[in-house]
Amino acid sequence: MATYDIVLHGATGFVGQLVVDYLARHPEGGRFSWAIAGRNPEKLARIKSSAVAQGSEPGVIVAQAADKASVEAMVSDARVVLNTAGPYSECHGDNIVGACAVSGTHYADLSGEYWYQRRLIDEYHEEADRSGAKIVLAAGVDSIPSDLGVQLAIEHLASKGGQPRHTKSLFTSYAGSFSGGTRRSMQARKRIAQSSEYEPGFHTDPYVLAPGAKRSDESETVSGWVSRRFDADFRRIGGPFFMAPINARVVRRSLALGGHLPCTYAEGISTGAWLKTSWLWLSRGFGYFVGAPIPMKPESGQGPPPWLQRAGNFCVRVHASTGDRTGSALVEVQGAGDPGYLATSKMFSELGLTLLLDDTPPGGGVLTPATALGPVLRQRLAEAEEGKFMQFRILS
Repeated sequence: MATYDIVLHGATGFVGQLVVDYLARHPEGGRFSWAIAGRNPEKLARIKSSAVAQGSEPGVIVAQAADKASVEAMVSDARVVLNTAGPYSECHGDNIVGACAVSGTHYADLSGEYWYQRRLIDEYHEEADRSGAKIVLAAGVDSIPSDLGVQLAIEHLASKGGQPRHTKSLFTSYAGSFSGGTRRSMQARKRIAQSSEYEPGFHTDPYVLAPGAKRSDESETVSGWVSRRFDADFRRIGGPFFMAPINARVVRRSLALGGHLPCTYAEGISTGAWLKTSWLWLSRGFGYFVGAPIPMKPESGQGPPPWLQRAGNFCVRVHASTGDRTGSALVEVQGAGDPGYLATSKMFSELGLTLLLDDTPPGGGVLTPATALGPVLRQRLAEAEEGKFMQFRILS
């Protein structure tokens, strides 16, 4: 029998500490027991002290992700495992996923490493489906806003009698920064793309996370948005977005698992979004004006300063249309806080609580936020922080 409802692995990292802070002061704290886990007992003790100061007392589990026996002991103590220790392909995330898949323990992480995600799908999807474990990948800003936004757009289109054949997203705001963990993940992505471990076509396959799925359009690319152009549906100029290669792959897995293929997906970012971010940085003198400079080359465990975490935000519009484009739906997902850090920590925490406390769709497997939790997660996120954190709007 599990000792804790939630175990947070990677609690001593930058995002891990933000998750600790959020869970420690969560208004539903009386409904769950939790523990923090990692390999350094001294750091864990300091993190626990921070949580205690906020009115919550998590347990402490010393666990080495590289040691399968250590991982199995940690997983056996949990009903839900949340993992923020990345890059996941290099930090033995597969050991934790494997233990959860076998035991039926729900799991979520923040991975944006498509090759790692595909390996988990190939190795653990069927096992997790058998045990009932929901293995939720890309459970932060990549790729919850895009994934849930497409889900809402398709639902609204269906309410008008339409079947989706084309979906697309445009971020109209994405203001924040990056951490040492992000740098490591980007470096891992570059290394794997330059290696000979996979066939060249693997890295350019838009449906790499939906093995066996038939392409909706032979000209579809990984991100779907490959050049700067004016989009009539969004009424904005948009271009390629650095987050799109992972978001688009995750959304296409949702489309495949949800039975919506063939249906294209493309994702970009508006020119206005970059201008907003530039002004946010420049108006504070890159943080020097407020005494907290933005680290340009953050080390591991280092990330955006508090002022930028608070001032950051994101907004994405999602359009879905029928095959003849006579029927369409337009929705918007908006959130407060630095997208990759403060906002991600809240999304990730609420997803973990959804796995634990809410009535989610049946079935397990290696899933996406939309297919694992559906509208239940959307509702929880919309209610978080008295509705001040995230909003989901139907525009037309």
